[in-house]
Amino acid sequence: MDEPVFDPAKMERLVKRDALLRFVVEDLVKRGHSREKALEVTFNGYVLDDSVMMSEYEKA
Repeated sequence: MDEPVFDPAKMERLVKRDALLRFVVEDLVKRGHSREKALEVTFNGYVLDDSVMMSEYEKA
């Protein structure tokens, strides 16, 4: 399987559907990160290496 690639638009759609991811992204933005950086950090920390999240990300 190919290594998943971070896509801000796809991640944004996933965040809209997942309360935990939404909380994490909003918290990072509050701490001064750009929205895109917050999405990328959340992708790397919560989506990669999690088969359920990867499945949801691929559907987004």
